[in-house]
Amino acid sequence: MGDKDEKNEQEKTQFAVLKNKSNEDSSALDPCLTQLSGTGSGQVFNLRDRVFKIGRDRNCDLCIDDPHISRIHATLTNKDNVTSICDDGSTNGVFINGKKTTKQTLKNGDRILIGTRLYFKYSLEFADYQQLQNQKYLQANFDSLTKLYNKRFFFDIISKEFSFHRRNKNPLSLLMIDIDYFKKINDQYGHLVGDGVLTQIGELIRANIRHENIACRYGGEEFSILLRNTGPLAAEVVAERLRKAIETAAFAAGSHPIKVTISVGIATYDHQNFETYEELIKFADELLYESKLSGRNKVTLKKVA
Repeated sequence: MGDKDEKNEQEKTQFAVLKNKSNEDSSALDPCLTQLSGTGSGQVFNLRDRVFKIGRDRNCDLCIDDPHISRIHATLTNKDNVTSICDDGSTNGVFINGKKTTKQTLKNGDRILIGTRLYFKYSLEFADYQQLQNQKYLQANFDSLTKLYNKRFFFDIISKEFSFHRRNKNPLSLLMIDIDYFKKINDQYGHLVGDGVLTQIGELIRANIRHENIACRYGGEEFSILLRNTGPLAAEVVAERLRKAIETAAFAAGSHPIKVTISVGIATYDHQNFETYEELIKFADELLYESKLSGRNKVTLKKVA
């Protein structure tokens, strides 16, 4: 993904910029959509004076990579303080408070189901509620240093993704990544430089994977990436691209350049080769360790019979 695409992705998923208005003024209440399920659970989207599209298409305001969601599934429109929702000819429908609808004006507190499992709440909220909820979402799910998902989120999502891919008989690949000799960087240049390296690697990871894939800071200098519907050979291509991007990137401590590389282990769930997601993680970890033992700055992939 290039810089332009990354910028577009950030713009699509950014949190609403809210105006601070007096609580005594009823106009301070903004129409909001709160996501109640899915990987973005907890996010609040401000709908005031907006046309807000939900679907799998990357041009949607809320892009959801879910086979139960149509390419352009539904549109919410707020105009003259009235918010309506319209089903854009989706396969699995739009439901308001349990009843299927094609077009409907929304009321405060309405519960919305998009497709078969993506729930939202429509409500009128003050700016402080919106800001607080989005801060909670960020703190609960993201690593502040790398801007990647955190380990808590990783374990929540991998269990769901493993079950989904197993049920639908699709491949799921996991990359386990470790920064080579990271302790030496901290010892020689200090932890502030080490933090800068982690931040830059987070940026490089986001720039080199597709938006539907899930990158996390697993802990310390270790990262994990889930590649949905991706077999081992395609996963190896992604891993090699990322390895080369980090190897050739410009890291520095002041004016002093720093050489940074990564080691990667790849495990792929395919054809019932793993019984649990814990086995998938364990195998990827073992291959990561093999990459480090065999010289580092390397990707290791082995198929499981």
